[in-house]
Amino acid sequence: MTVGRQIVRTPYVNPYDSRMIPITFEGIVLVPDDQGPDQTVDYIASYLTRYKPRNQANFIPFSEGLGVPQDEGVLITGASYHKNGFNIGGTNYWIADTLNTAYGEIDYLLPFGEGNGGRGPQLRVGANILDQRTVGASMIAGAPYETYQASARFVASYRGLVLEGAVSKTGDEASIQKPFGYSASYAGMLVTNFEQAGVDAFLLSLSYDFARLGLDGVKFKAAFGKGWGIEDPVTNGDFSNQQELDLRFVYEPPRGALQGLRVEVEYIDWTSSTTPCRAMISPSSGQS
Repeated sequence: MTVGRQIVRTPYVNPYDSRMIPITFEGIVLVPDDQGPDQTVDYIASYLTRYKPRNQANFIPFSEGLGVPQDEGVLITGASYHKNGFNIGGTNYWIADTLNTAYGEIDYLLPFGEGNGGRGPQLRVGANILDQRTVGASMIAGAPYETYQASARFVASYRGLVLEGAVSKTGDEASIQKPFGYSASYAGMLVTNFEQAGVDAFLLSLSYDFARLGLDGVKFKAAFGKGWGIEDPVTNGDFSNQQELDLRFVYEPPRGALQGLRVEVEYIDWTSSTTPCRAMISPSSGQS
């Protein structure tokens, strides 16, 4: 049990630390004492009263982050099960008179890569869904409503090469509200997460660890995603079709005189149907 200001890592409430300064939280959190790789069952029971956005110096109520004037925190309950490459879990987030967000995920590592000492090709498949709806007095703008974002992915890896593909779909009634962390969608990218109402999206990424070529600690990743949907000024703020290209180079030597050093450079090319944008970002703490 941890009481006070702290980092919390869950699918919907998390640090979102891609810009070095993480989102931090204030409250009480109960989790298992042993959270090692052999942990079969995980759980969380928490009530967080406030959070600090990345671009603010003060902690504010969770309801304020959603534009609701009354002072409300978030109640978090969740559990997950992990064994033999199989993972299943769910978490619920309740903010009184404002919003309830429920998250579920199922993920499976296929066993055919277990040969050759576990160094053979591996394939992981998964699906998740985030259900979000107004509750109680429904004081949030646009209430009452209910919406969702569902996504699915595959991850194939072999000899340091990783190929990932993902698709996502957001409900037509409203966009996903997520000021408390990075998107849980598998199609989420560094700039956009395609969470606007009625948006469909896909993502493809390829990464390589150059350790097999003798360059320990050198990694490169390229990802491309695209989202499209109907422009609606009420439900999604006149969303315009978007696409994004992310390039990431990382150097983090695991041993030797430079152990502990991390150099990371990211290049982002984001384009909507009306506005192009390019950015160089360096360094970051590496939200994956």
